[in-house]
Amino acid sequence: MARWFPSLRRTKADEPDVTKAAGTPTPATFTPAQVAALLGSVSVNGQVVGTINPLSRTDPMVAFGPGVPLIPAPLDPVRQDTGRPEPRLTEYPVSTNIPGINDRLVPWKVLRDAAGVGGLARRCIEIRKAEVSTLDWTIAISQGAAEKAQADSPGLSRSEVEAQLGKRLGPDIARCTMFWQEPNPREGENFSEWVSKLLEEHLVLDALAIYPRRTYGDDLYALEIIDGSTIKVLRDNTGGRPQPPQPAYQQLLWGFPRGEFVADTDADGSVLNGYRSDHLIYKRRNVRTFTQYGYSAVEQALEDIDVWLRRRKWIRDEYTEGTVPTGLIRNDGSTGWTAQQILEYERSLNDAYSGQTAERHRLRVLPPGFSLETPQADIAEKYRPEYDLYLIKQIASHFDVTIAELGFTEAGGLGSTGWHEGQADVQHRKATLPTLRWLQQLLTSISRKHLDMPAELEFRFLGLEDEDEAAADQVAQNRIQWGRMTLNEDRDRVGQPRYPFPEADMPMVMTTRGVIFLEGAADYATPGVPLAPGSGDTGAQPVPAETASETDSEDDDSEAVNQQQPEAVKAELAAFRRWSKKNPDPRRPFEFQVVTKADAPTLAFDQRVVFAGGESGPKAADLDSAKQWPGWGPDRKAAAYWAPRIRRAMRGAVDTRRIAEQWIAERAIVTKADEPDLDDVEDAGGDEAVIRTDHDAVGWLTAHGVDLAGALAFIRDLHAEGYVIGERSATAVVAGHAAVDWSTWKPGHADAARLVSPTGTNGLQQLLDQARVTIRSVAAHRMDKLARALSDALARGDSTDTLAGDLEDVLDDDTWADMVAVTEISRAVSAATADIYQANGILTASWATAADERTCMPCSINEDAGPMPVGAYFPGGAAYPPQHPLCRCCLIPDV
Repeated sequence: MARWFPSLRRTKADEPDVTKAAGTPTPATFTPAQVAALLGSVSVNGQVVGTINPLSRTDPMVAFGPGVPLIPAPLDPVRQDTGRPEPRLTEYPVSTNIPGINDRLVPWKVLRDAAGVGGLARRCIEIRKAEVSTLDWTIAISQGAAEKAQADSPGLSRSEVEAQLGKRLGPDIARCTMFWQEPNPREGENFSEWVSKLLEEHLVLDALAIYPRRTYGDDLYALEIIDGSTIKVLRDNTGGRPQPPQPAYQQLLWGFPRGEFVADTDADGSVLNGYRSDHLIYKRRNVRTFTQYGYSAVEQALEDIDVWLRRRKWIRDEYTEGTVPTGLIRNDGSTGWTAQQILEYERSLNDAYSGQTAERHRLRVLPPGFSLETPQADIAEKYRPEYDLYLIKQIASHFDVTIAELGFTEAGGLGSTGWHEGQADVQHRKATLPTLRWLQQLLTSISRKHLDMPAELEFRFLGLEDEDEAAADQVAQNRIQWGRMTLNEDRDRVGQPRYPFPEADMPMVMTTRGVIFLEGAADYATPGVPLAPGSGDTGAQPVPAETASETDSEDDDSEAVNQQQPEAVKAELAAFRRWSKKNPDPRRPFEFQVVTKADAPTLAFDQRVVFAGGESGPKAADLDSAKQWPGWGPDRKAAAYWAPRIRRAMRGAVDTRRIAEQWIAERAIVTKADEPDLDDVEDAGGDEAVIRTDHDAVGWLTAHGVDLAGALAFIRDLHAEGYVIGERSATAVVAGHAAVDWSTWKPGHADAARLVSPTGTNGLQQLLDQARVTIRSVAAHRMDKLARALSDALARGDSTDTLAGDLEDVLDDDTWADMVAVTEISRAVSAATADIYQANGILTASWATAADERTCMPCSINEDAGPMPVGAYFPGGAAYPPQHPLCRCCLIPDV
């Protein structure tokens, strides 16, 4: 140590007595004074940086050990509390803040050129931009704010809490929404154009620079997106972003700084009022420790883009004159021509073959003494489409785009279509959703800092949660169906008020024959027999479990045994249960000799049986098809997708607060103290008065711009999707099977009309032409409900808040929305079914009820009627389903 640090040479008197501790090395320690003497003092801007307080060094000096760490020589000021400097974030280039010095490996211009001339890369960028710029958006109450408000108000439901928040934050929502509709009025850019420009900077440079231009009154005027390649990111001495008031960014134009800006916020995240005009928002998606710049998709794909461009150049060169000769002519030298004469002959020969035009390949005449030893390689070997597809996949993967979106497909084979569908789902999860959530956070942050948007609000893209919501609803349905969750527990999950009836708190199992409430089920029937709620309290004699087991120990899905039935009836029912066990998919029905419908009411609509006396279940000709109508699954999925959209359309069509305020102001609603006696109103013909008031309210709503029909125009898309379901299902049933390939369709298909076969185009067009009548009818129903709410408020003297809440309840009605979705899909399915049957010459068909739910009386009567001519009216009064709202019946052909 003395050899290394002469100033620390110790005298012999200072050395420890090694003989007293033989074999135990003595640790070497250094005091701050010794370190200061070693390093000296260095002052930078009045701060001592050369003298530090090093950590203790007590490791013993041992042979081949790790060695005592060197004393740091600090580059940065030391902290007064520790006497040591803080670390630098990275080892950045010296003088990196000076123009021309940075740690970028790829120049900005290279990235711009690659995105502009790559062809394939440009297409990938446009696809990613279109995914976002075409989405709807809104300013909404954040999930956290709603949960906190509900926790602070335990007596209120989620909808009531959100209504209160919406009332308080309504002006801020309107103000922020108006700004984002045109975030850059200086350039006339609406939100779609503005976010498209933002994504261009993100995907090409990953250097997003936004300048918040403010008015002299300190209001935000525009958010201008600046070319990120002109912004130089500065560093402080630690390598991080300089904090205000120090400049954090400079704009370099023609190689020289032309302006400088501070970071968007200070250390605690609040906006610095003194520097608002000098702020710059600078964001990177891919943040790394060793550089201040991002890592864009174009930069990641640069090598693959280069290979793609070189291959494209090679292909172009192949079509350039004289690149590869078609053939070679050997010259034996007998002519005695000179080299110049040979060249002239070659030109003349090629001109004669080519007609004086540039040809891709030509003949070559070899000089004397040369001959062709190795034939030319087959050029077709170089034109490998598999390699081109590989390069396309490589480039598309950097942008998280599927080759199907680029218009390419995999080689044919089983499952290729489903594979593309799966790839689209993967791309949505790992590319679209993360990008949109990153943008939501960015735009929410900008809104809060520069638009003074309250913390309870957030910027939100619409449509992201539809698939997630449908999946969550499916999970909840499964849990309810199998008794893992009650109805009220599901209502609590979505923040809706609990049902008041006791059955909503009872676990149940939903079977094909009905609902079985688990509590006490084993005391009142054989396991598997559906019981109505409270059936144990009707006074009926319960059937002990032991008796049921003795009757048929094998059956777990049988008819309840009535001890008062004759022995012959019980014996035949037991025989049916054993038969159904052995024949789960019978080719022909079971014929009872004694049992009638009255003896077995739960089998009254079972398609597998024929009762004594000729009575039977549904007389659909094809039993298998009746049980397996292919559309009964997809129609539920489609309804689960469209019902939430119907609710959102209704909520967005009416400003309930404004309507409530105007109605109360214009009608001068009296208080409850001035109300007439309701009994007097009834005696004086109150119902007629209410009807007149409702009719007046409908006209008033129309005069005040309420247009529900316009908001429901998308029902045409719902009809197109229902038509696809009906066309495919009917085609499969006519062909004698129930198998349908649904891989090319999923709920909410972007253009379902394209999936319709050419033969069904005219039928679909007729259905869509009639959709306006349906839309007006659906809208009129809701208008009547809104009018009744206005009339009731007028009669009761309700406040603005109460009336606005009632109007919101009318519009945000999940039961009604589900009913519309199910009914209109059923209507479209029947329209397609009729077209398919007519095209295939089907003359008669039978009414079939959905096998997974209870059947109403009119539909049961239609089913019992048996085959009817296609287009003829069934006994219930309908020629085709739906017989009534929520009807999911279908027509089965008599093939």
